[in-house]
Amino acid sequence: MQASDAPFARRYLHGAWHAVRHVERVLADVGDLDLTELVVLEYASLSDLGPGAIADALRLAPHTVSRTLGRLASAGLLERRVAAGDARRRTLVPTPSGSATLARLHAALGANVAAMLGDQHPERLRVFADVLTTIVAADAPSEPSSEVSGSGAAPSGDRPRSGSRRP
Repeated sequence: MQASDAPFARRYLHGAWHAVRHVERVLADVGDLDLTELVVLEYASLSDLGPGAIADALRLAPHTVSRTLGRLASAGLLERRVAAGDARRRTLVPTPSGSATLARLHAALGANVAAMLGDQHPERLRVFADVLTTIVAADAPSEPSSEVSGSGAAPSGDRPRSGSRRP
């Protein structure tokens, strides 16, 4: 990194850190799910990805996703079903309670972002969202599904899962 890049890198680091902490505080105030649980439930609700593909897309260890899915299922927020046409595969489906929880958390996060950034010009917010999508896509390059745009949520057989090592 060049010396001139330091201010940008510092702003990126500080912004990312504080944004994550902010989301965690909002979620703690609502009290339903932590950040990992929310994102795993979100991916399960917007795609037909199984546990391994969610781990791949989120760059999480498979055991972390498996434990998170177990907590979500125990809480009655998610069901694991045998995939139609392939008994070896499991699909993850939010329950009505899981969908309601997602809607409630989206509303809380949306209201909070609107309170923080509501005075920003809409074009500036669109560019900000585009930059975030670019960061996500760069971290997990794959064919994104239409619903999880830019998330890298589509499975990729060529990409190692978090925790695995390939030469």
